[in-house]
Amino acid sequence: MASGVPRRLFVVASLIIVQDLAFFAAILPLLPSYVDAHGLSEAEAGILTAAYPAGTLFASLPSGFMAARLGPRRTVLIGLTLMGSASLTFGLAESAALLVGARFVQGLAGAMTWAGALTWVIEAERGGRRGTVLGTLFGIGIAGALLGPPLGALAESVGTEWIFGSVVIVSLGLAITAAGLPEVGVRTRETFGEVVGSLLS
Repeated sequence: MASGVPRRLFVVASLIIVQDLAFFAAILPLLPSYVDAHGLSEAEAGILTAAYPAGTLFASLPSGFMAARLGPRRTVLIGLTLMGSASLTFGLAESAALLVGARFVQGLAGAMTWAGALTWVIEAERGGRRGTVLGTLFGIGIAGALLGPPLGALAESVGTEWIFGSVVIVSLGLAITAAGLPEVGVRTRETFGEVVGSLLS
């Protein structure tokens, strides 16, 4: 694309966003079978659905701090590692508690990968087109949200362990590619407490 963002970085960031939104939305066609298999009440089904965004909300501010302090590459790599592990756990889980826990960790991981990827892209784009690049990434993310329900339906047919286990392979490929990409930008030296204090002041 005609910007200062390296093509490989843009592709990695796009795939990170698509993966996150796809597996966030994949729960929808699977929810009835989980309700039947584990005898979930409406409230418990709601908790299972909300665990992913709850993890994302919980980790959003710390993930932004990680990206600024440790660098976007490290933040992305940590997030991809957690995403692959949590997704495999979700695919193999045989208890409602483990499903909820895995979904929550997926949300944590998603916050890290988003914060790292977006910070990385913003730092790389030095041509005054950051808004355009970010808008393009969010537009691509819509494809991930649309891909989620078909993925969930496929998981219902062939087995959640195969579909959610594939996230390990995808995350590993993204991590290997991301590890070889350069970083730019200056890391902050503020502590997390100082960042929170500045937001509250």
